[in-house]
Amino acid sequence: MSGKYSKIEWQETMNGVTIDCSLDIAIHPADSKIVLLTVPGVDGSVDGFKNKYIKIAESIQEKYGAAIVRMANPFITSYHWESNIRRTLVYIMKHTEEITGHKDIDVRIIAHSAGAATVAQIAWEYPEITRILLINPVTKLGIDKIKYGLSEFGVDRITVMFGSEDPSVGDVDEIAKLSEAKNVHTHILEGVDHNFSGGSLEAFITAPALYLFD
Repeated sequence: MSGKYSKIEWQETMNGVTIDCSLDIAIHPADSKIVLLTVPGVDGSVDGFKNKYIKIAESIQEKYGAAIVRMANPFITSYHWESNIRRTLVYIMKHTEEITGHKDIDVRIIAHSAGAATVAQIAWEYPEITRILLINPVTKLGIDKIKYGLSEFGVDRITVMFGSEDPSVGDVDEIAKLSEAKNVHTHILEGVDHNFSGGSLEAFITAPALYLFD
């Protein structure tokens, strides 16, 4: 099932200017304390290229019975990289029982590109988040902020995956150094580009089961 589609709407104000914002979400409810949140890159859709996020949701729900929340990630401004993710997390916390049937939840996140870089920076602020899978995080958005966020993250497991052809793969060693103090695991997939083009898409779709559940 493709989930129940809805929309989150709010306003952002900066320098006296207020803009209307919104993003699409899709909810796959389940009687489970685990919620998987899928976070695309900037301007990524709620379904993803070739419905990759739908496929992830259906596979995880069938195999593990987890509830799923899928979000779009529309560009607001360069000052609001965090807004979409924070608004979606607030939505999940507000509707926890509706989505999961439980009051206490375990949130796990798969995030890609700029979405991954942002999750890396802010996830430590949310104690409900226990595992994250970051795929090709855009380190030019702040490698120091990414490292700080990961170092503050008291979670079960952090996995950072780069394609060998991704522009940010050169920073993998900086992130790998965190493994000495935190449960950080880094992986490089040979021949894979930023968007997992061609025959690499299946590796993207199967990654959450490998690194967030198994």
